[in-house]
Amino acid sequence: MEVFSKSLLSEKVAIVTGGGTGIGKEIAKHLGTTGAKVVITGRREHVLQETAEEFRHLGIEVSTISTDIRDPEQVKNLVEHTVECFGRVDILINNAGGQFPKKAEELSPNGWNAVINNNLNGTFYVTQEVSKQFMKQGTGGSITNILVNFLHRGAPGIAHSVAARSGIYGMMKTLALEWAKHNIRINSIGPGLFVTEGMSEEMASFAGSDFISNVTEDVPLKRTGKLEELGWLVTYISSPAAEYITGEYIIIDGGNSLGRGITFLPY
Repeated sequence: MEVFSKSLLSEKVAIVTGGGTGIGKEIAKHLGTTGAKVVITGRREHVLQETAEEFRHLGIEVSTISTDIRDPEQVKNLVEHTVECFGRVDILINNAGGQFPKKAEELSPNGWNAVINNNLNGTFYVTQEVSKQFMKQGTGGSITNILVNFLHRGAPGIAHSVAARSGIYGMMKTLALEWAKHNIRINSIGPGLFVTEGMSEEMASFAGSDFISNVTEDVPLKRTGKLEELGWLVTYISSPAAEYITGEYIIIDGGNSLGRGITFLPY
């Protein structure tokens, strides 16, 4: 289904972290098919190359660069690579991150620090470096963080991830104020249950094979989200149509957060 004009993001350049697979790949595809030139980044070069080939068949201008967002020097290289390829940066999608379900009492310091460093610190490093480029260009820009739909209620089983994402939420609110004078918009999106292959396997191993069906039953709309629905929302937030929106946290979860929400452990 074609929702937006193919020229909606014409002349825009977007960076999508974690853009080789899953949600990030879908977002990058939507940005590209509405006219943006796209740089996808992640840690697995062969995955990025496979995705880039798919995108080129769709007529998307795309470049790849392997980046560990936990390393500020690699993040700097990411932005330099983008400017060398396409001359500018206009849109950043902070999608890269990771987590693993674990009871809080069993969570090791290394496990805690790994998730905080990747999800919170890495997101800040990319946000800061891209925003420096926005300021250098003098054109402003749009940043969207892909978070989760349970920041206001918690999610037993992933305390480390909730802590990191909550940090990003607070950072977003602060930077929306601090950088508004530079015309830099920063928003966050909280997806509910959007099924990807990796997530299905991870949840089944931790919470049982009926986890997704049980959660779906608690969703008022009685279904999981479609990846394209998330892609459309991110495209809108990144577009000129949303130029008066900043500092917002938008939930897309079929009403799930109005009820029980998503939990990974009983409580």
